[in-house]
Amino acid sequence: MLIKERTIWTPDNSFLLEYHARIECGEIIVGQELWQELQNLKEDFLNDAYYYDTHDARLRIDFMERCVRLTKSPYYNKPMILMLWQKAFIEAVYSFKMSETTFDRFQKIILLIARKNTKSETCSALALSEFIVGNEGSDIVCSSNDDRQASIVYDAIDTMRQLIDPDNLDTKRNQRFITNKINGSKIWKISDRTRCKEGHNIDFAVDDEIHERKERVISKSIEQSQSLKDNPKFFRITTEGFVVDGDLDEELKAARAVIRKEDTGVSAQRLLAWLYTQDSEQEVWQNPASWVKSNPTLGVIKKWDYLRQQIDTT
Repeated sequence: MLIKERTIWTPDNSFLLEYHARIECGEIIVGQELWQELQNLKEDFLNDAYYYDTHDARLRIDFMERCVRLTKSPYYNKPMILMLWQKAFIEAVYSFKMSETTFDRFQKIILLIARKNTKSETCSALALSEFIVGNEGSDIVCSSNDDRQASIVYDAIDTMRQLIDPDNLDTKRNQRFITNKINGSKIWKISDRTRCKEGHNIDFAVDDEIHERKERVISKSIEQSQSLKDNPKFFRITTEGFVVDGDLDEELKAARAVIRKEDTGVSAQRLLAWLYTQDSEQEVWQNPASWVKSNPTLGVIKKWDYLRQQIDTT
């Protein structure tokens, strides 16, 4: 009888487990919601419904760190150096596979994080990695509430592309989309105000600023457009918002039910909820050390002085 060799995953060969271990020993501080999700993921290493393979994740991480250049001052044109949380996040998205089909487990990903913590830049680079090293002929979409907001991720992708391919030898942009001349993949925009939202076959989508949205029309359109895909990815990236009972509230209600294991259905298994949240409003005012729970780039990208000023003037 042939025995299939299984990799023993540890913090030494998994960014996800390294992140978990460094949080567990107190070196990194996160909120309870993310910690519970990381606990759930660690348990799933032993779940026979899934297996773990980091090849796809490492391919994208390597591309992002070796090829992608940053697009904003004061880091413009500097190499992208991913923090551990970014590597753990990307690894979790791509490494859990369904044992029955070998397809990726996670299809919808919710990233909730405070402003100016690189969510758009990270997902722009990830979208570019799909465009270059992902499946041939992929349709990659940048979505938001209107064309201007959808352009934030789209333009960042295009700037990264131009820094890699300044002479448009392998890629180019026209008025409708960005195309890869080698593998036929395309990147284009769609928004809540786009007239024709149906009839697409989207492989990979980044939906930004969902906290401002009341209705779920655009998100439903994207999800339906991915129904024929084996490995669709739908990234919903956002900060906290003020629209009551809107798109974000509905997503967070579903996400928290998954984190708490109140929902263990088929769709729950395919949802990754990565939430950088505070554990209470009181700790925000009384414990500055807790701010990193919702700001994982604090002290590296995001400035302590800025947050102190915001708290002082609130």
